Amino acid sequence: MPGDPRSSSSERLDLFASESRVRELVEQLPVVVYVDTDDQRPSTIYISPNVEQLLGLPAQRYLDDPGLWVRSMHPDDRERIMSLRDDVWATGVPYRSEYRMFRSDVEEVWLRDSSVLVLSDEGKRLAWQGVIEDITTERRAEQGIRASEARYRALVERVPAVVYEMGPDDERRTLFVSPHVEQVLGYTRDEWLDQPDIWIELLHADDREVVLAHHDRHNETGEPWDLEYRLIASDGRVVWVHDRAILIRGGEPGVSAWHGVMIDITAEHDAKEMLLLHKEDLERRVNERTNELQEANELMALEIGERRRMENELRQVEERYRRLVENMPGIAYIWEVHPGNEVRSFGYVSPRLQDVLGFAPDEWQASSRIHPHDQAAVADALHRSAGTGESFLMEYRFLAKDGSVVWVLDHASLMSRTEGGDPSSFQGVMLDITARKDAESKAEAAENRFRAMAERGPAVMYSFELAYDGDDSPPSVRVPYVSPQAAELVRYPIDRWLEKPEVWFEMIHPDDRESVARATEQNLRTGEPWTLRYRLIRSDGTVIWLLDTGSMLERDALGRPWTFQGILLNVTEDEGARARLEASEQNQRQTLDGMLAIPWSETIDPETGYERYVYMGQQAFDILGYTPEELMVERRYFPRIVHPDDRARIRESVLRSAETGLWEETYRILRRDGEIRWLHSIGRRSSPLGVAPEVWQGVSIDVTASRATLETPSEEQQGIRDDAQAEPSPAADPTGAQDR
Repeated sequence: MPGDPRSSSSERLDLFASESRVRELVEQLPVVVYVDTDDQRPSTIYISPNVEQLLGLPAQRYLDDPGLWVRSMHPDDRERIMSLRDDVWATGVPYRSEYRMFRSDVEEVWLRDSSVLVLSDEGKRLAWQGVIEDITTERRAEQGIRASEARYRALVERVPAVVYEMGPDDERRTLFVSPHVEQVLGYTRDEWLDQPDIWIELLHADDREVVLAHHDRHNETGEPWDLEYRLIASDGRVVWVHDRAILIRGGEPGVSAWHGVMIDITAEHDAKEMLLLHKEDLERRVNERTNELQEANELMALEIGERRRMENELRQVEERYRRLVENMPGIAYIWEVHPGNEVRSFGYVSPRLQDVLGFAPDEWQASSRIHPHDQAAVADALHRSAGTGESFLMEYRFLAKDGSVVWVLDHASLMSRTEGGDPSSFQGVMLDITARKDAESKAEAAENRFRAMAERGPAVMYSFELAYDGDDSPPSVRVPYVSPQAAELVRYPIDRWLEKPEVWFEMIHPDDRESVARATEQNLRTGEPWTLRYRLIRSDGTVIWLLDTGSMLERDALGRPWTFQGILLNVTEDEGARARLEASEQNQRQTLDGMLAIPWSETIDPETGYERYVYMGQQAFDILGYTPEELMVERRYFPRIVHPDDRARIRESVLRSAETGLWEETYRILRRDGEIRWLHSIGRRSSPLGVAPEVWQGVSIDVTASRATLETPSEEQQGIRDDAQAEPSPAADPTGAQDR
């Protein structure tokens, strides 16, 4: 609550009437503000509309579904946040946490959630008021900085030289050395760092005095270090190194270090002639390596500076949001209490009144615009608060300027008292809850419609829930609802189901009972949806087929399946028709198998032209010389085996069939052995127009006998047969590319 309760009324009014304070009250907050009930598993009383911009779902969804927020939380964070909430609720201390949520488009966002417990004047716990900030950008920046740091560390440690950092003092302590030191000198990185003066001890006796003198001089002048000298390796070998370093001075006085590289040049010293040839190239490479390190250090410094700038900006934004959230959105007002005056008098009303009720603050007469049905109750509550100083909290209706009815949630708290101790002024806010009230009304109407549909429709609707007595024992089942049609469906009293759910399994046909029990146990354990078909024996002895389908609605606080809902449909007639259809299909297939014809089925993507045969009759081997499996593997075998003289005509007819949905042609094909066969093929598109992929079904009949003549094959035909015999099998060319 802004301001000191002991300050004068005029000072507070000036504070609220200033342009900046008014703007803070009415501007859209760039954070999500919410109010939760003071329950261990709270419900949201209010959440600002900009939650939809943050998470993709309107605020009303979170008000209607208390568990939606927790379900949208990242699974890796859910247990931690729920435990933290329980601890905060038990102690009443301010709550602050950071966690991940999934937007409605499944994008992951990071949130910072802060709330405090709101107490009444008497110290009674009322509710939790909080604010949620989007910190996704901040988190991603931190991840980027960590990745950059790892990248540059990998760059330094993989350079094929000993990269080191050494203090500029007389002790010459090694502060950092790259793992390459083990390859050059035989000492591990840990051994090198555990003995800070190891570099001095490993200097060759003939070089120690000269090298240390150079090092002292460069420490004094700060000039870059460039020297060749010898070190003694762990196995006693003499290793020549070319050591180059520069003195990096820190931002603070006295903070500096040598950054350098040592390159093993033993082979070059063993072969002086080779060293002379490659000296210039070696110096160039060392310079490049040193420049890379300098660039890496510069980039790292830039990254650190940018991170500090972002952290400073984040702190500023956080402070600004904290100030903004102190004033909740809505019609903010100051109510001045005048004893004996039944009309409520306002010292300040925010301009948002114009948006909600259509009135300017100076023309609004609040008492006269209250809905007639609510005036008496509102007057009594206002009179009680004005007399006792207790908070005013009520939902009621106003008549807007255009005559529409607007529901508001009006909450005001005592701000000051008179010298005599009587209430003097209240500070409050009115929130427009018309949409919520309309939604509640619609929900009630929808519930009535659903109940009528559930209890009068052809399907039996039911729900049940699981009760867990312990972690190891199986849960018990309680059936709270079964629609009335169930009694007529199975001719058994519904009350028996509600009292003893196991009665249902006793009515299942013995041949189906075991499979239904296994599926049910799986559904109850995992919470996955189910669709079952099984037989049930009615009380009069008749057997019916049921389609039983349903799904889990909700899990308990421990994540175990809890509530379920399903429907039952009498599909006895469907099962009979299906059995007859399967018998008819079997008869047709047996008939086709006995004909000299090839039944086939294929799918075609109209956009890409991709085709795939999903069925091919066994007669293909007798007619074409290929097994069905060979033809189904070769995606476009058909153009390859069509007679060359018929291919153009067949291609045109196939294109026409794409428009008509029908195809019928008589043509020649080339068997695997080169023999020419005549086929009469009929096909049609069986899938609806516009559905992809298209499904075509047909049959190809061998009509060679009716087309046969007594003439012997011509030389051209004999040549075609020879070519066909020379073509590879489908397994050798699965794409059918030799056609077209």
